[in-house]
Amino acid sequence: MDKISFNPKFIADRITRIRIEHNISEYQLSLDLGFSKGYIQAISSGNIVPSLGALYKICDYFDITPAQFFAGNTSDSKLVEDLARAIREMSTEEQYTLYHFLKGGKLPAQEETSPSNPESQAPRLPESDK
Repeated sequence: MDKISFNPKFIADRITRIRIEHNISEYQLSLDLGFSKGYIQAISSGNIVPSLGALYKICDYFDITPAQFFAGNTSDSKLVEDLARAIREMSTEEQYTLYHFLKGGKLPAQEETSPSNPESQAPRLPESDK
């Protein structure tokens, strides 16, 4: 197993970048999260590392997941995440129907499916879309 090194500078830089993207001061973020007024500044300057609980609060505040925080990906909106969650809850057939609708195409011909062949029940993706 690869050993993952801990990089407190990454955490400090990431919080600073997200905070600046949202036009929030260190002081305001500290107060909004219920921390002492200099807490975020202490993280940003590298004097302290946030606890896991504090990091979760920061992620929640900016409406990002911890995975997005560490991946550096905040481009997915809440709407996109909610859509992805809803799609995962759909049946395979519903997912294929939605896929074909979004691609502007027609559903595969119904005669291609056969009740005697369970594998043929789900519509197929076009070869170019796999």
